[in-house]
Amino acid sequence: MSDSITMSKEQFHELLDEVRGSRRPQQDGAGVGLGALPRVPGLGCGDGEMGPLATGVYSMLAAGSPRLALAKAMGIPLAPYAINVRAVFPDTSTSGVPDVGSDVKITQDTLIDSIVYRITNQSTTANQNQFQAQSDYYYNWQSGIEATLDVMGAPRYAVTGKFTPLATLADAFNGDSRWGGGWILTYQEQLKMSFNAKVTIPTAPIEVCVTFRAWIPVWDELVQMTNREAFVRLRELGFDISDAYAARCCR
Repeated sequence: MSDSITMSKEQFHELLDEVRGSRRPQQDGAGVGLGALPRVPGLGCGDGEMGPLATGVYSMLAAGSPRLALAKAMGIPLAPYAINVRAVFPDTSTSGVPDVGSDVKITQDTLIDSIVYRITNQSTTANQNQFQAQSDYYYNWQSGIEATLDVMGAPRYAVTGKFTPLATLADAFNGDSRWGGGWILTYQEQLKMSFNAKVTIPTAPIEVCVTFRAWIPVWDELVQMTNREAFVRLRELGFDISDAYAARCCR
């Protein structure tokens, strides 16, 4: 015969309050290892009492943005933000347009999750042809125009160090790939692209516009907030953040 354990409603709530109390931030490494207080998922122990909603918080931490994680924890809405990079091929003899920067400035942590591009035929003469619209539509996908994409600032790195077809670059962001679920840029970074027509453009001028769909929190306080301050706020809300992670992000 198996043993059974019963408790009254009052005893259950006392136990629940005791477990909830264990979510208080641990000091001097007391939150891990033998002898640490119990942590029960979904009961406010390490997830700020958000339960499944805490996934968004930890996903922003995993992506390297404590500030966006804090915005998620506090329910701050994210607003769409479009970043454009434009290049014009002025004539059919032009094969390259180097070092084109974005048309807006990044002022806070920004989550980019999609990219689209459009090629516009600005030739007055060519557009007099009634079939030009159909031609331009297919040219948008098979133009032979390639691009590089670099992040300028700190840290500075190349996303596509060599010329890559625009369609391939867009597919790497979109669809099922989603580039790891998003890509975060800070206020110290900007986008720069260079363009190359691998196949001679048929008419001119031709404009290429690459648009990055981004999301920024609607909260001015985050603009000047440091990672260290964001960690303090997250821990006050009851989220577990390892000292090793905090030390790396606060260097």
